[in-house]
Amino acid sequence: MNRTAKVVLHWLERDRPFPRNQRFSRPARFDHQGQDWKQDAWNLTVVTEGNVDAAGRQSATVKFLVPNAPHDWLSVGKRFTLIEGELALAEGVVEQILAC
Repeated sequence: MNRTAKVVLHWLERDRPFPRNQRFSRPARFDHQGQDWKQDAWNLTVVTEGNVDAAGRQSATVKFLVPNAPHDWLSVGKRFTLIEGELALAEGVVEQILAC
């Protein structure tokens, strides 16, 4: 089953516009993966909530794009980085599990 989690994103690229769509998908590098994360890369579907605050933070819900992903990686306290090409877009932390 595809787990859904509530997260807080901290957008890193302040000089670039934030994603214009409320819903998007990007590769995510989880902290435990290390430097060779691309060997076991997974995309997250992100649905943002509200506006980005002055510190660059925004609430969102996330889930893996495909059903055979490692859903246990979306556990409270887990950290990840959303990637676009070689650029780190945002850092995220899982705050709550919404559905399993």
